[in-house]
Amino acid sequence: MSDPRTQQPNNPLGFIQAFRGVAALMVVLYHGSRFISPYGTGVGDLLFGAAGSMGVVLFFIVSGFIMVHTTARSDGSARYVVQFLIKRFSRVWPVYAVASVTFVFVVLNGTEFLRGHGHIRQLICTLLFVPTGDGVSPDFGFPVPSVGWTLNYEMYFYTVFALSMLFGRARWLVLATWLCVTLLLVPYLHGNVTLDTYTDYGFRHAYLKLMTSPIVWQFAAGVMIGLIYRSPIAIRDKAALNLLMFVSVSFVAWQYMSRFRLGHGVAEWGLSLIPAMLVFVLASKRLALLTPVALTYLGDISFSLYLWHPLVQEGLPIPFSSMGHGDLTNGFSFLFLTTAVSIVVAVMSHRLLERGLAEQVKKLLLRYLSDTCFAKRVRFSTTRPSRMR
Repeated sequence: MSDPRTQQPNNPLGFIQAFRGVAALMVVLYHGSRFISPYGTGVGDLLFGAAGSMGVVLFFIVSGFIMVHTTARSDGSARYVVQFLIKRFSRVWPVYAVASVTFVFVVLNGTEFLRGHGHIRQLICTLLFVPTGDGVSPDFGFPVPSVGWTLNYEMYFYTVFALSMLFGRARWLVLATWLCVTLLLVPYLHGNVTLDTYTDYGFRHAYLKLMTSPIVWQFAAGVMIGLIYRSPIAIRDKAALNLLMFVSVSFVAWQYMSRFRLGHGVAEWGLSLIPAMLVFVLASKRLALLTPVALTYLGDISFSLYLWHPLVQEGLPIPFSSMGHGDLTNGFSFLFLTTAVSIVVAVMSHRLLERGLAEQVKKLLLRYLSDTCFAKRVRFSTTRPSRMR
């Protein structure tokens, strides 16, 4: 009988949800550390200064892996690719749009914000997953809310990944070629190739900056790990796998505590997170990795937690200050409160928006496409996707 506090072992990739939950929580704690001390200073930075970039890198690696795992049965048809894009778009955009508009009216004073110079453009760029071009690498201009800069990379990668599937068995060669062109050849022709994600090659267009950013290597790493998982490659010695998991987790912990090469690159946080992800994926092929239910559920709501925590952290101090309790909006107690409220809001968003609105948008789009001249030649599936989407 399995421990009720852990996930059943019949899901070999249950730990992926836990990784998602940890990644989201790390970002929340990093942004909440300013309640303890200003960013980059004091106890807040000592405890959580390394958490933000760690969470983002882990998200990107997991995303690349999941794209491989969930499209293993791709037949290379236009039907499959369109379905894939609809599911990705429907999963991300509705929740993101609601969170962004809510942030504008709750935190940024709504109409006053929209009357500001360039703010309408910022909101439009946000909803279109386009960097504004007003910032530096790796965000190249923050959207509304600021955490949305990572979704610009996500949607770009989804699109490139989807188009590569049109080439059937050659999809991986096409994807690898595209990544080499955008991440190696173009930067080389521009005079420099680097893994430093804070590098700006100086391109005029913000989206070209995004496409050539070394941060995309994290997705590529996730794809490689996914291909290894789908391959016959395995480590059969269970004792060796347990030892490797201990070593990999210890390396991550050491990098966190030592703050060695922190950042969004494969030569920064990728140094420990990529090997850890690979080790756990290989271990899952031989061992029953039991995942705590709490972490699994945190992974389920991780997207909503990631999107909504800025609104909670920015908005919750407002009523406290208006009631004369501004002194309570600092310290560990307020970090705890905002984190707890963020989780509650994420639970509601997951139920109402991710499982409600987003699912309806997906079904409507698939139904609409099924009525078009193109789609009459194929059958679009409207089956509910698995948990790992």
